[in-house]
Amino acid sequence: MLPLVNQPFFQLGTHPGACLLLHGLGGGVYEMQRLGESLHLEGFTVQGIQYPGHDRPLSKMPPSTWEMWYAHVEASYRSLAADYGTVYVIGFSTGGTLALHLAAQHPVAGLVLLCPYLSLHRPWFLPLPLEALIHSVGYLWGDVPRWRLPIADPQARLEAKQVVFFHTFSLASVRSAMTLITRVKEEVPTLRLPTLILQSRRDSVVSSGMTQWLYNSLPSDQKRLVWLERSDHVIGLDYEKEQVFATVGDFLQERILSAKSQGDHAPEG
Repeated sequence: MLPLVNQPFFQLGTHPGACLLLHGLGGGVYEMQRLGESLHLEGFTVQGIQYPGHDRPLSKMPPSTWEMWYAHVEASYRSLAADYGTVYVIGFSTGGTLALHLAAQHPVAGLVLLCPYLSLHRPWFLPLPLEALIHSVGYLWGDVPRWRLPIADPQARLEAKQVVFFHTFSLASVRSAMTLITRVKEEVPTLRLPTLILQSRRDSVVSSGMTQWLYNSLPSDQKRLVWLERSDHVIGLDYEKEQVFATVGDFLQERILSAKSQGDHAPEG
């Protein structure tokens, strides 16, 4: 296992197609590194990218917009699709929101969504949803401190702390992500592609109730929702990461076998 870093990666595999891995808001590609390594060991070509506004080692997170992130995601997808034809997209948190939007615009072969961000988790002591606070008193501040990485495993949290760039969250960027979520909620009922969703019940960042809504709203007849019990938000680094790796790997292997079977039974001529 390589040391955890916060740098984009590309590793060539032997399977047909490729996997595009998308990190979360205010995080970085380190959130997807271990999953990328596992999938590469299984033979997949994997690419992890870093969004604009997330690609410099600054202590304070600079403001950036969902349009900037999506432009980089879309360009990366187009490049992979041109070279490999089939592209599976794996998105964590806001990366999941971007993945859903991408799938509404392009023929993505399959989606994997890790704790997708469609609504923030509301602590019991807050009188209003966090979204309401961010859209009201949140305009008084440009950013807020990041107190703790949402990883339950203390060893994994310490390792991630060594490579994370930002010690604040840009509230302007969070509001931009909320704008994307509004659009994606309208697109979800149109998405019929194979989709795997993994969500932790102990997630302290996103609402697990909205993850259930997402699963219920997807019209795909090839969808699966897997619940984790011990992890916090960054499930690709937390206690149940091995279960995450195995579940995602099995899902992608099934897609490859299904595509091969359809190819074998295609009419000649």
